[in-house]
Formats: sequence, structure tokens, C-alpha cells
Amino acid sequence: MPAAVVGDMVLGEFVIHGWDLARAAGTLLTCNDEAAEAVRASAVAMGEQARAMGVYGPGVPVPPDAPALNRALGASGRNPAWRA
Repeated sequence: MPAAVVGDMVLGEFVIHGWDLARAAGTLLTCNDEAAEAVRASAVAMGEQARAMGVYGPGVPVPPDAPALNRALGASGRNPAWRA
């Protein structure tokens, strides 16, 4: 795979699973908008394939004016409002 693809995947792993861990621990993850937007773009680009492979759940609708991290989470099948 090209390094840019692997880089996008690793960033997504850190941000999305970092959010999973933070929420499970009852805390919040902070992420700058540039990183969150890169994760969102990657999640949208590979969304159908990721869903077919069971990597992502169904997309969660998030308002277009929501924070970038929330839009990235929704694109990956996570509900940004979820709490442990």
C-alpha cells in the first residue's frame, strides 16, 4: 500500500480508537480539526468497503456544522453522543 494510505489508516486508528477508549473511561478525546477532517475524509472514502468488511458500522447522521471530530466519528459508524 502507498505510505499515504497507511498513514491515513493509522491516524484513523489513533483518533477513532482513542475516542472509543476515552469514552469508555468516561473522559473526552480532544483532536485538532485538521486531523479530525483527515480521518473523516478517509472514513468517507473507504466507508462502504469498511462496512462490508465489518470494520465500520452503519454511518451515523451528524449535522454538517458539527465539530470535525463528531463528523469523523459518524462517518466511521460511531455515535458522537455515546456515553459509557
